[in-house]
This record gives sequence, C-alpha cells and structure tokens, in this order.
Amino acid sequence: MAASNESTLQRTFSVVEYLSREKRKVPLQELAGALCLTSAAAHRLLNGLMELGYVDQDENKRYYLTYKVYKVAGKSLNRDNFLQDMSPYMNYFAMRYGCEVGLTVFADDTIIHVLNVGRNINLGKDCLRPGQVFPLYCSAPGKAFLAQMAPDALSRWIEESALLPHTIRTIIDKQQLYQEIRRTRDQGYGVSEGELYDIVYAVAFPIHDQSGAAIGTFNFRMLPETYQENMCSTFTEDVQRALENFGL
Repeated sequence: MAASNESTLQRTFSVVEYLSREKRKVPLQELAGALCLTSAAAHRLLNGLMELGYVDQDENKRYYLTYKVYKVAGKSLNRDNFLQDMSPYMNYFAMRYGCEVGLTVFADDTIIHVLNVGRNINLGKDCLRPGQVFPLYCSAPGKAFLAQMAPDALSRWIEESALLPHTIRTIIDKQQLYQEIRRTRDQGYGVSEGELYDIVYAVAFPIHDQSGAAIGTFNFRMLPETYQENMCSTFTEDVQRALENFGL
C-alpha cells in the first residue's frame, strides 16, 4: 500500500510539473502520452487535483494550473522571511546602479528566478516571472551555479549537455564553455553578454547562507551600453565588497 501511495504521489507531481512547463492549456491525451500514463490514470490524477483546486479545465476540456499553485509556491519561497530579508539589499543595488536586479535560487540542477526589483528591461512576452528556470550554460546565474561544481563534475555536466544557441553570442563550444566557467570561478561572478537575450547583458554574484554555502545569486541585468560602462569601472569590486559587508 505504501509503495502504491508513493507511486500515486509521484505521478500527481509529474502532472503538476508538466502543466507548469507548458505555456498553454493541455488536452488529456497529450498529457497522458507525455507522461506515459493511460488516459484513465491521467484523468483520475487530474480530477484529484481539480477537487483540491490546483487544476481546472476550459470549455474544450483542456487542463491548466490554477493560481492556487502560485499561492502555495509564494509561501514556500518566502520561508524564514527570505524575500523580506533579501529585498532591501536588492533595492539598494538597483537604486545605486540604476539597473534591474533579480534574485535567483539554486534548486537541484536548476536556477530559478524568484524576484525582480528596479528598472525592468522590456522583453515583451519574454519578461521574467517568478518560477522561471534559467538555462545554466548561457545565463549569468547559471554560470555562477556551474562554477560551484567540482572540476570533474563540471566536465561531466558539460560533456553530457546539449548546448543550443539562444542567440548568436551563446557559447556552444564545450571547451570554450569549460574555460568560461573556470574564469567565472576565478573572478567570483558570472556574466552573460547577450547569450540568452540579445539586448540583455547580465552579471550574477553568488549569495551565501550563514554556513557560507552559495544558495543563489543577485543578477544585475543591463542594456549593453550600461554593462560596458560598469565593467570598465569598479562595479564588480564594489558589489563584491558590499555583499561581503552585508554578510552575503
């Protein structure tokens, strides 16, 4: 019975995760096929989630997550007053440098965007949203995450990963990426020079918990001209010094 309950729980969360990845409402047959479930099994799981208020369906019987999921996720993100503690530091940096500052967290092998403050860069439909996952190899926070890996683990991750070009500046040569992550480790911050979005340059500085473990980044997003000005000044040294003074 315990094994059966565990299996049902795993399948239920696989439905939630699949719907969260889709930017549209999903028909039953598509969801069942994607998760290797029978239509009957998928229907039972969806009905259970609908009864709890986490899933709904439209007039064409296509399924989608409700805002109740975001309510629960928001409470989880703010555990131990994490967002309230980080927001003043983010506001300080955003006002000082006149740019957009994002907070990302490390979760398993992913980088998740949590919060944004400051002047937003308009990307239209691609604007940042809480819960958005960054690709590791072409985002500044992702490079900061990869820089935490041991050399052997990093080499293995790069070798096993498919590096796809998001822009013409995306690094897709694996040896070049390895050197880029080594440079990130040495300098203590990650950069993305139009590698994820053409017009967005970013610098991500790791933030640490009380034990000194890196738990995420402050991600400074700028237009190219602002990035060039900052990188030609003492910007990175100033931010690193401030983070150290703040105990982050």
